[in-house]
Amino acid sequence: MTKIAKGKRPVYLENSQTDKLLAIVMALTGEVSVLHERLDTIERLLEVKGILSASEIEAYEPDVEVTKEREQWRTEYIARVLRVVQEELEPLK
Repeated sequence: MTKIAKGKRPVYLENSQTDKLLAIVMALTGEVSVLHERLDTIERLLEVKGILSASEIEAYEPDVEVTKEREQWRTEYIARVLRVVQEELEPLK
C-alpha cells in the first residue's frame, strides 16, 4: 500500500511545476539506482555460480505471460512516478 503524505507539498524552487518535475525525476532516479544495483548483483552471482552468462541473459525472449506481467508492472510503476501529477488532477475531476 502506497503511503501518501498529508498537507501541502513544499515548494523549493521558484516554480511549483518545476518542483513537481524534480520530484518525478528524483523518484525515477531512486528506483533506477536500486534496480541497477540489484540486477548487477544477480547477474554477477549467476555468472560466478555458472548458472547463466551475460550473453544468455541478453538473448532471453519473454513469453506471452511474462510480457503481460511486465506490462502490468510497468503500468503500476508509471502511476507511482506520475503520482504527483495525478494528485493535482484529482480535484479537477
